[in-house]
Amino acid sequence: MKPGKKLKGSKGLRIQTGELKGRLIPSPVSPEGKSNFTPAIIKKSLFDIIESLQLQGRFNLEESAFIDLFAGSGQMGIESLSRGFARAVFLELAWDRFESLKGVLDKLGKPHLVLRKDAFRFYSGFDIPEKTKVYFMDPPYSFWDKKTEKLKKVVEEIAQNEPGVVAIIVQSPLPLNWEGFSPRSFGRNTLNVRVLA
Repeated sequence: MKPGKKLKGSKGLRIQTGELKGRLIPSPVSPEGKSNFTPAIIKKSLFDIIESLQLQGRFNLEESAFIDLFAGSGQMGIESLSRGFARAVFLELAWDRFESLKGVLDKLGKPHLVLRKDAFRFYSGFDIPEKTKVYFMDPPYSFWDKKTEKLKKVVEEIAQNEPGVVAIIVQSPLPLNWEGFSPRSFGRNTLNVRVLA
């Protein structure tokens, strides 16, 4: 399947800007019949934040990796590649989404690492050459009801023990009162940003 075509039973998500602008990537429908996607305003705001960090001289985007711990369709990581990141790392546990994402990434030909791993256990120590990283987390909304403390623990472990982390950005339904994070709300979505560099 070519990246520009839709999967049967799925919706296409369009890459907003950069080298791959306009490409459609498949968004497989979940067993509940939902096709999860990140609103355009969230996507733009996230990469505006990243661009601002680069302009401040905190890191070089072209020498850094974008790490998406709950990749889903992979739209955020693919957007990061389109915008110039050296590599994107995708973690996706659901088999159908993992297979779809792997196929799309292989055809795009951009440096990537896609893993069918549990983000609560495998969130660091990736075998990649990039020394600086930006982490992004957009877990399923149901996790905020039952797994908030587990998510917080993952973030703290990354912040304290993973070298070269420039920023951790967490998307959530409500602002997070976590140490070091600054929330920026957009309707029913919030980007919580912790800058470490």
